[in-house]
Amino acid sequence: MSSIATPPLFRNNKEFILTSLFLIAIVVARLAWIYQDYKNIINTPSYYTEAQIDKVYNKKKDNKLLLKLHAKEGFDFYLYSNKKGLNRYDWLLVNIKDNRDIKFLDFLKGFFAKGKIVKVLERGFNPKWLVKEKIDNQHNNIEIKDFYNAIFLAEPINKELRDKISSLGVSHLVALSGFHLGILWFVVFGILYYPYKFLQKRFFPWRHRGIDIGFVSLFILYLYLVFVGFPPALVRAYVMLVVAWIALRVGINIISFRLLAIVFLLILIINPRLIVSLGLLFSIMGVFYIFLILKWFKDSSIWLISLILIPVGVFLLMFPIGHFFFPNTSIWQLSSAILSLLFIPFYPISAIAHIFGYGDIFDKALLWVFNLPKSGVDITIPNALIALYLFLSFASIFSKKIFYITLALATVITTYSLTISL
Repeated sequence: MSSIATPPLFRNNKEFILTSLFLIAIVVARLAWIYQDYKNIINTPSYYTEAQIDKVYNKKKDNKLLLKLHAKEGFDFYLYSNKKGLNRYDWLLVNIKDNRDIKFLDFLKGFFAKGKIVKVLERGFNPKWLVKEKIDNQHNNIEIKDFYNAIFLAEPINKELRDKISSLGVSHLVALSGFHLGILWFVVFGILYYPYKFLQKRFFPWRHRGIDIGFVSLFILYLYLVFVGFPPALVRAYVMLVVAWIALRVGINIISFRLLAIVFLLILIINPRLIVSLGLLFSIMGVFYIFLILKWFKDSSIWLISLILIPVGVFLLMFPIGHFFFPNTSIWQLSSAILSLLFIPFYPISAIAHIFGYGDIFDKALLWVFNLPKSGVDITIPNALIALYLFLSFASIFSKKIFYITLALATVITTYSLTISL
């Protein structure tokens, strides 16, 4: 007996196009609303706003510290200040002056502002501090502290460690993303499954186990997103997870490029400023290439797909895009696939170890890994080449032959770049 194929999200191209146009119209309307805020700021010679300190940088200019602030209106900006005693999460009254040169694209990304801090409105507090303190107390090395705060709390890491992580090709492991959320989903779902199954059989057998546990798991993960401050890549992953879970419940195929496009538009509706987020771009492209691999190797064994094709394939296919924006290249980036696989058990085990006060069990191993790359070189990928690569990537949706050409081109670019870095 032949199996019944899983129905797609849309029955035809017309439904997909109309839905996409409707969502795009909402995104444009949201951007237009933001544009009005932008016009209001640049047309106001002396603009006052309440803003919270998102980060205090060590970088100084004329003995002034650089601050990254998040205004209550929703935009981010940078400001140098010589005001003493400022800490992350403090709420300030800020006067922004001479705003006419600010571009709308910079307004979306975060712009450098001229102005001053009028006064501190409220001293900041964030519950992440309590967890951060618990993590920091279990380690002596600052790089290890930064690493764990990044993978658990979405905290920024220092430049030296960031360069080492980049040279290893595992920046995606440090920046909270769908990779982490997927691991957390299976951990949370697994923890809830057997206790719920025990109670369900005895007290409420009419309930649907998958729906109930899935809903509770999604709620717990949403609380985690709130706790870490909604990083763009994690927002994308959560929206994708919610849509995929609903699609599975109603029996719709989730390995779909159309579904990925709809998720992308839904994310932009939630936060249109993410249209300029590199983190969101890398996250979406990573899933896109996973879908390509699953599409053209769907008849391969699950172990071959999980342990070889996806880790190696995504590394090769993402290499040109990642190095177009971040040219640092090292031969140690070949370890990316292996380190990504090792990270799957490492992530939940290290989290549990920190809960019970044994978070330092992997410190020596991590320091050894961090110190593997000694140096890297910057290799620039030409604009014309990356444009051709992206064209072939999207054309690969429709042709297996073009997919193989894309994979071959990615392999050539990767091999050439890594050889030059030796």
